[in-house]
Amino acid sequence: MSHLYRRNSIYWIAYYQNNKLYRQSLKTKDRSTAIYLQSKKNQEISEGKLILPDANKDVGIALEEYRRAFEHHKTKDTHNDDINRIKNFFRWADIRRFEQITEKKLQDFLTYRINNEKITLTTANRVITNLKTFLNFAVRRRYIIENPVRFFKRYRIPENPGRFLTNDEIDRLLAAAKDPENYIDGKPTFYPILATAIYSGMREQEIFSLEWQNIDFNRNIIIILNKPGFTTKTKKFRVIPLNNKLKTILLPLRKASGRCFDTTNQRRIFDRIIRNAKLEGIGWREIRRTLGSHLAMEGVSLLKIAKWYGHSNPQITYKHYAHLAPETSDNDINRF
Repeated sequence: MSHLYRRNSIYWIAYYQNNKLYRQSLKTKDRSTAIYLQSKKNQEISEGKLILPDANKDVGIALEEYRRAFEHHKTKDTHNDDINRIKNFFRWADIRRFEQITEKKLQDFLTYRINNEKITLTTANRVITNLKTFLNFAVRRRYIIENPVRFFKRYRIPENPGRFLTNDEIDRLLAAAKDPENYIDGKPTFYPILATAIYSGMREQEIFSLEWQNIDFNRNIIIILNKPGFTTKTKKFRVIPLNNKLKTILLPLRKASGRCFDTTNQRRIFDRIIRNAKLEGIGWREIRRTLGSHLAMEGVSLLKIAKWYGHSNPQITYKHYAHLAPETSDNDINRF
């Protein structure tokens, strides 16, 4: 009833139902296991118990199911971005049913966007990852029997060390933030914001969601909490040390409660400070990366940096900061 074969050392079966060919991975490299699984599949086919995939399922309906199923797994903005990348592909390729999705259409879409809309290869890889994840969800829901782009390869991206601020650039940035031209309501409002970014390594949204009760000036710690309207990227709270320079800046400003920083005219003021400091090309990401880079150069443990930065995987920390750590020699083995 079914044909057993191998693809990239994994066993698969192919069979016909209602004059339509289906292929399914058995997810094993062991032949005896594959034969056993094939026999079970043959029995399901013969007894009419096999639930066939619904290839005619409307992808828009399935995508909405996917959105609801995973809306609490990521931050709202991140999840919406993921969904919109998939929608853009479906709209461009005029895809309404799963059986219309092919590797060629995905390749044509990415090639068009890279050449005509000048998207980066990183953005293209996000499209590939988002689509694969959604189609794996569709396989689990039995809308399709296999992911049609499962073998589609991500683009290889040339990597360079991440940009961060030098000590001189930190001084220029903070000096520009204290310039009266960049005051808000007669105060250097953005100076403590940028100081917090530099000396805590917090993400932009974490900074603008920070409340005074989350800073313990006695224990010298900052507690980054999830709260209504805001969650951390990993959805986990974390505790980071309060840098002495930052404590000196924030202590005179502290209040009993409420948000630490005003977000009024945030983008306009930030852009002007960057221009005045002659730091074109610098954004929140480079500022956030500054603390970790300087700590790594001082020999601080990468695991400790990962903990403070809230990285979900220490490999992320290793990728961005390991090259900055002090070099060691073979003689270091004798330090123990």
